[in-house]
Amino acid sequence: MLKIANQILDVYDDVDLVGVRKLASLNPNAQVMSPEQRAALDDRDFALSVITKKAHKVNKFPIHCASDTWLSNQYFEMNSHKLPDGAQKVAASHIKKACEKFKIRPTRAVELFAKTAASNIFYEDDSLKPRQPRVVPDLTKIAAVDDICSNSTHAQYAFATPAHVKVACEYFEQNGEKMPVASRHKYAAAVQLRAKELGMPAQAGLVSKYASDHYSPMVDAHLSARADILQSAEPEIRGTLQKLASLKTSLPPHQFAQALHAFDKRAKLTRYYGSHLTDPYLATFGKEPDAYAGYRHKAASGTELTSEELRKIIGGHYDKISEYFGRQVAEEMKKEPMAIFDSLPNDAKEMIVSFGDGTL
Repeated sequence: MLKIANQILDVYDDVDLVGVRKLASLNPNAQVMSPEQRAALDDRDFALSVITKKAHKVNKFPIHCASDTWLSNQYFEMNSHKLPDGAQKVAASHIKKACEKFKIRPTRAVELFAKTAASNIFYEDDSLKPRQPRVVPDLTKIAAVDDICSNSTHAQYAFATPAHVKVACEYFEQNGEKMPVASRHKYAAAVQLRAKELGMPAQAGLVSKYASDHYSPMVDAHLSARADILQSAEPEIRGTLQKLASLKTSLPPHQFAQALHAFDKRAKLTRYYGSHLTDPYLATFGKEPDAYAGYRHKAASGTELTSEELRKIIGGHYDKISEYFGRQVAEEMKKEPMAIFDSLPNDAKEMIVSFGDGTL
């Protein structure tokens, strides 16, 4: 098995710039990024992201801009023979796609090895590759929470397939409350990221409560609860909380939650978690907003009614609604059908649904 680490493959391995000097006459406009700029790139900005046997990540052949795509195109031509067969195909596929994007002619090697590859991930050890049709998740790896929380790359090894992700969610449902608060978020975030890498939808349940891309509508209420406890605290502390509240519009939810957790520790509020206060991650993260809010109305059974369907039920079964709920409620529902329906308890909603489908 060919090793990928510690080899000159792309321009950033070529610290002596031997290859760059050879290529300078072909494209004197090619620019090499600084190490700091390269470190700021996302994994998806590379044609090849290798998961090693020890679950470390090695990114090769940057393709985020035209200059780096051109360089990676040339370096792949010179060094593709150093790669395992599978890695050659993955890297070439993504380099070719970037070449098409930036209108660069692919090299002979890129054309030769390019295959359709949905992901840029390559597992250095064949035994780590997803196996089909059935994978039995290794719970000893999933239970290594510290590894996953301290090194998100480990999640790609521990959660190699969608089946592993599902078991990771089940594990978190059973054990999440036993973890430190910060670890809950890091674990959930690793699961959500891995699900996205595998083309899965965002995971629901406890994982979504500790890691999502959306704010909870109750964030302000949770901040107010903290302000109530801190009424007699130093002005500086109360002022910091007010400044933090103002950052909600400029920070993504995960950064806001981390900042709120840091504040809670500084203000010694962590002792109130689970009693007077909701922990900062549960307080911050919320479900994806309903794009049909105001147009779609749900009952506990999962039945959905449009506003027009709801109006027809209320208008067509006014007498029955009066009999069950009283004339005053029926009159209010006739005037504001959607608002009154949404405010009803679940059993009352189910009765109205039953009026509409004729089961009651």
